[in-house]
Amino acid sequence: MEPKINHIGIKQERADGFRYKRLRHSGIFRGDDTRSKLIDCQGSFEQWTNAPARAWINARVKEYRDGRHVHIVCDCCESRDAGGVMNDKCHGQEIVELIIQLATSE
Repeated sequence: MEPKINHIGIKQERADGFRYKRLRHSGIFRGDDTRSKLIDCQGSFEQWTNAPARAWINARVKEYRDGRHVHIVCDCCESRDAGGVMNDKCHGQEIVELIIQLATSE
């Protein structure tokens, strides 16, 4: 099975067969604001000192390697579909790309 991981907005429906993971539960951001990363989650992933955030990322990496389908949901974009309301300061796609990079680098 080919893994899939997508960044979607808060008002988008999740597709059948996808796990639904919210960025606000990742420990990477201040409260519910997925536009403002904590200081200990900045820089390269190897420099992150926030253990819960690293564990959340590593869990998504494992899901991706296991061939699962995952929707990473932010709370600052309404939709990532064409024509949807997106926030240009959102870190959701950056997190998705980090997960894919870590999953395919080893």
